[in-house]
Amino acid sequence: MVAINPFRALRYDPAQAGQLGGVLSPPYDVITPEEQERLYQASPHNVVRLILGKESAQDSPADNRYTRARRDFDTWRSEQILAQDPQPAIYVLEQRFQDGGQTHTRLGFIALFQLDGEGGPPVYRHEATLLAPKADRTKLLEAIPANLEPIFCVYPDEGGAVQRVLEALTRATPPSGTATLGSEAIRFWVVTDHDLVQQIKQRLAPVHVLIADGHHRFEVAYAHRSRYPALMSYFVSMADPALVVRPIHRVVEERGAAMVPALTSLCTLEPVADLDALLGWLQAQSAAGCFGFFDGQRYFRVTLTPSSLQRWVQAPSVPAPLAGLDVSILHGFLLPSAGLNGSGVRYTADAHRALHEVTTGSAGSAWWLRGIPLRQVYELASKGLVLSPKSTYFYPKVPSGIAINLLTGLQ
Repeated sequence: MVAINPFRALRYDPAQAGQLGGVLSPPYDVITPEEQERLYQASPHNVVRLILGKESAQDSPADNRYTRARRDFDTWRSEQILAQDPQPAIYVLEQRFQDGGQTHTRLGFIALFQLDGEGGPPVYRHEATLLAPKADRTKLLEAIPANLEPIFCVYPDEGGAVQRVLEALTRATPPSGTATLGSEAIRFWVVTDHDLVQQIKQRLAPVHVLIADGHHRFEVAYAHRSRYPALMSYFVSMADPALVVRPIHRVVEERGAAMVPALTSLCTLEPVADLDALLGWLQAQSAAGCFGFFDGQRYFRVTLTPSSLQRWVQAPSVPAPLAGLDVSILHGFLLPSAGLNGSGVRYTADAHRALHEVTTGSAGSAWWLRGIPLRQVYELASKGLVLSPKSTYFYPKVPSGIAINLLTGLQ
């Protein structure tokens, strides 16, 4: 069963730290070097200094981004820039954002997710993890025994019951705080009402949650569960209509013109005028094996031929339930057929950034994909299946800095 609990979060005191928007940041793993610099300039207390501190050529075992993060953390606590709440609470979070030209509002909450239950936590994972990010997050945990930012989980919500509870709360109660992060408007509520917390706990108890973001942080936390048995997590209902799952597109170092001969033997390639036309066509497609492609000069609608699709699904290099996913077809079939092994591939959820990388010469070609429906991701993960790396982009990301969970020795 899912066991969640309220906790006494460490939070920024606006009287000491200034406006909340200046100290928040996106999760560490989506912050570019340019964004990191902007966040550093936004405030001397921005949480980026804890979750993704700058590195220096002069770093040493005694002075590095982890030790500097601990020094900042200790200073901010001693100066009451970060102060602990007096009562355990859950933290309801509302994010208002733009997507597809429309305004959406997503509701979720931050609570502690117990990791030490019998048989392990009821959680589904859909992404493989890598050693280097886990080693990085382990070093940070050793430097600062705290959950500095929540992982992101989604949960089945029969009839939208929990969603309705959260919506009623936000209508009836003024927010505890507000902020702006980029183009997002954020409001949050510190909820200490015992009956309301118990209602949410009971609704979540029988379900399995899906990790949307934070697989590396989850695995690090789980490896340390004997010492730290709970992990700060953000939960959002699968019934929330503003739960957006975007595709992640590919930019390839190889010049696209070199791929075209191989592609024409496997696919139908139809030229289109521009990226907007290409994305509009792609969004309207329902058959497996449809992509957008830019070879550096021309835009193409790419559709796998029926014979090529049959050839792939009869002998895929991935488990059969994953074979029909576009991301599996691209990485398991099309790119290898074009002579690529995947080593020259980079990722972005921004369709226009993918194009920009090619037109400015930092990449040779671009591929655009469709998103995978959330229900399908959940179903595949429930079977223990792991998707290709960078298959989903849950949007918007959960802001870091709303709450911090202090672990043993730091209370």
